[in-house]
Amino acid sequence: MNPVLSSPLLAIVRGFSAGYAALFAFGFFFPFLFMAMSLVPMGIIERVGTSRNASTLTALIVIATVLTVTYTLLESIRSQVLDRMGTVIDQRLTRICFDAFNRDKGSVGGGTAAQALSDLQTTRRFLGGPSLSALIDAFWSPIFVVAMFVISAPFGFLILGLLGLSAAMSVATHYAVTGSLKAAQRCDGEANEFALAVSRNSETLRAMGMLPWLTDRWYQMHRDGLGWRHAAQTRAARIGLVPRMLQNGQMIIVYGLGGFLFLEGQIHISVLFVILMLMMRAQGPLQYLINNWSQIQSFVLAARRLDVLLRAVEGAPRHLQLPMPTGPLVVTRLVGGPQGLEKPVIQDVSFVLHPGRIMGIVGPSGAGKSCLTRLLVGIWKARRGTIVFGEQDLSHWGQDDLGRFVGYVPQDVEFLPGTVAENISRFDPNASSETILAAVEEAAIHDIIRGLPNGYSTRLGMGGHILSGGQRQRLALARAVYGAPKLVVLDEPNSNLDAGAEQMLGRTLRSLRDKGTAVIVVSHRVSLLGFCDDILVLNEGAVQALGTREQIFNRLPRFRGETAAAPPPILDLTHNKGYGT
Repeated sequence: MNPVLSSPLLAIVRGFSAGYAALFAFGFFFPFLFMAMSLVPMGIIERVGTSRNASTLTALIVIATVLTVTYTLLESIRSQVLDRMGTVIDQRLTRICFDAFNRDKGSVGGGTAAQALSDLQTTRRFLGGPSLSALIDAFWSPIFVVAMFVISAPFGFLILGLLGLSAAMSVATHYAVTGSLKAAQRCDGEANEFALAVSRNSETLRAMGMLPWLTDRWYQMHRDGLGWRHAAQTRAARIGLVPRMLQNGQMIIVYGLGGFLFLEGQIHISVLFVILMLMMRAQGPLQYLINNWSQIQSFVLAARRLDVLLRAVEGAPRHLQLPMPTGPLVVTRLVGGPQGLEKPVIQDVSFVLHPGRIMGIVGPSGAGKSCLTRLLVGIWKARRGTIVFGEQDLSHWGQDDLGRFVGYVPQDVEFLPGTVAENISRFDPNASSETILAAVEEAAIHDIIRGLPNGYSTRLGMGGHILSGGQRQRLALARAVYGAPKLVVLDEPNSNLDAGAEQMLGRTLRSLRDKGTAVIVVSHRVSLLGFCDDILVLNEGAVQALGTREQIFNRLPRFRGETAAAPPPILDLTHNKGYGT
């Protein structure tokens, strides 16, 4: 177990401390360059206005041009450096975060994958964007205050008061909008997840006329988010009203105060132009922060959520790379179920499955069959009990290492955007044509490949070729047997197959058995149980019967003679009273 850092995100950013420190020091020179630029109008008024010398005017214009070009180039360099640093930070975080919230849904701190990606983008934009530049400039704003005091004490107190008011408004805005922004982000995340769920099932929902109701439901969630965001913006606008009024009227304030000081002989009239430029530059960064405070607050909230995610990554154990499993699958007093469910679905399940044997798992709907398969392949963690695979407890395996020796076909099959070959090979960058063809041969799906428009290069996923339910299951079977796994778990692999395709599935099962693969099949169809060596009867999460196929068939006489029926009958266990232990 690795030590968990108090703020992993801060630790990553600390690696760029030299760069940020350089940018921070770099910002020290911007006020002096700007003040030098602001002296040019005063020189034009005082020197050119009295001497009417064209050479002096030309020299001042050249000086102003050089200062302006230098200032602009330095700002551009700073923006490019910040953008580059933000990109590098994103490169360091993206892979970690993407892997973490897809590996363990509980690690995202109760949020969603979409929220985690949004948080990552928000963090990158802040650490490499104009908001950070404004914070640096705001830190050096007191230089302008000192300059104002040097020019004239009354103007120094004026700018000091305006900056203090802006800072107070920033703090007030922070406390006023925090709660509303949190609620807005929560509503936006829920609305986005709901929209994605509808999009994934749009054809079915459209066929049943559900889209108008679902649109109303989504809009209500979306409107709630807009309402909270509007509330935050309204509060921020009200708090910032006074600073904006002062900013819009500062020209009148400066000219009015300057006029009195000029009449009293304390300043020259040309100083007013310098003071006005310095005041605008001094207040600019703070005013930017006030107007964009919601972005800063969003960054703070996003950084906290990313820290939760990164702490889970830092605290995760590092597994040794274990050798290929060669022994049986031994399940002992297994208890488990979905995360967050108080009562476990699987209750005290035990069995042994040796290599080269096929176990069928049957039971009524809701008995926990799919939950058991998720526990067996490591998707969910067991609450109690052990699952030993190849003389190693399942918890000792790294998920990536274990996955190379496990094949899994879930009830709901989906494919990622990519070609048929890529999906079959599990997107393995080192996949060879031989290993892909071997999986296709094992799953006996040559007929499906031949019928596709571009064969192995046919695109699947969003915007790609649409497969039937049976085709999806058979392609998923090829993906499951890719790489010659030692354990294959099939959850209702024949629910969409016709009699011919089911015979091909049976051929695959026999081939896997002959090669020494341990196979688990969940099915309601009695005909598929004819290929099984052992049968486990599950009901309400507990084992009600376990034995060889002959033993279970003898205890349940109604199965006799049905295994060869065509079409395969559906096994109805809900009313059977003959399940014993």
